[in-house]
Amino acid sequence: MTELSDAVAAAKLRLVSAGASDLPYLSKGLYALVTVPSDAVATVAADEQWRLYVNPTWASDHPIDDLAREIAHQLWHLLFDHAGRARAAGVDAANAEAWGEASDLAIVDAVGAVGAVPAWLIERARKLRLRRPDLDNQATAEQHWAKLSGAVAMPPDTEEGEPDAEARGSEGSASDGLHREWELPSEAGVGGLDAAAADLVRRSVAESLAHWADGRPGEIPGELARWVRATLNPRLPWEQLLAQATRRGLGWTSGRTHTTYTRPNRRAASVPNVALPGWRRATPSVACVIDTSGSIGDELLGRALAEVDGAIRALGVAASGMTILTCDAAVHAVRRVRRLPDDALVGGGGTDLRVALTAVDGLRPRPTLTVVFTDGLTPWPDAPPTGSAVVIALLLRPDADAPETPSWATTIECRTDLS
Repeated sequence: MTELSDAVAAAKLRLVSAGASDLPYLSKGLYALVTVPSDAVATVAADEQWRLYVNPTWASDHPIDDLAREIAHQLWHLLFDHAGRARAAGVDAANAEAWGEASDLAIVDAVGAVGAVPAWLIERARKLRLRRPDLDNQATAEQHWAKLSGAVAMPPDTEEGEPDAEARGSEGSASDGLHREWELPSEAGVGGLDAAAADLVRRSVAESLAHWADGRPGEIPGELARWVRATLNPRLPWEQLLAQATRRGLGWTSGRTHTTYTRPNRRAASVPNVALPGWRRATPSVACVIDTSGSIGDELLGRALAEVDGAIRALGVAASGMTILTCDAAVHAVRRVRRLPDDALVGGGGTDLRVALTAVDGLRPRPTLTVVFTDGLTPWPDAPPTGSAVVIALLLRPDADAPETPSWATTIECRTDLS
């Protein structure tokens, strides 16, 4: 055990040392790993709890550089949270092999040029792309997996130089979230990280990498830079944000109360000869303005409509109905409905939502919440509809710049899937 611990320590030092691998930003991740000797793995593997399983015989028979690269390979699986992402994608035992290829391919794309990864991994990626030229460079693991899991099985590559089973190494649950029989249980008492601690380590490594990259323009590949941005500035899914904004708008408007002398105050009997006003709660109403210009994508519009529809119905507003306005350069339809429609929408020309919001201002009763679905390529009025909170669902392509929207509205950027 002492000999193995020394070898692993030397391999970690080799990865972070200047003049060797020169990856100092990996320090927090490397020293969070807990070494577990195991003859059940061919080379090196890791589980979700950041426990590193190392075959002592293999480690003693191979140079420190080989051990360092295998450790780095497993660390990248953990840093990129391939286990959690596999679960989110629905990876199971039937398609785990395709996910393993996809996640390894993503590692090569992201860090092959700057990170110490095994030579067999780079060679495997090269040969895989020769057989599958549709596997684009710089795609995510999920995008690679979608292609690989839906494809007809490819014949094995028998080209001379193909890595053998031992060289390909072992994979644990760190790569796909599927528990292996040889992995220790959570309560084994050997150490490791839970999900919250793992997130802190990922953030620490991302911060170190961002600091290291200052003054080194162009040295960090795009996929790795995107991982740093996503880790340091995580974004909630726009569907969740849109639903929250809708509920918040309805909660604020439905909570307003008004005094009225048309309804007696229930405490009036305690103060004779004094006229006390009663209280009336405004019934929330909703107007949905749907930009039907030709630039709006049907799929993204449908997803945004579904989120708002669900939030509104969950709060019970659908019982009193909603008003739908479809608009491009003019308002084409105004109708009262109990839920957002699934049928085709009228329109398709240019966009001028000033017309639609003016129409909202003329509705009676006045809406207490207005939700606008648009790509934002429109002029806006100077003020919102009277007495109405406004939520703008900005429907955008992944790489599109968000146009300016009014400060008096809550804007949620809704983009098509890009990762």
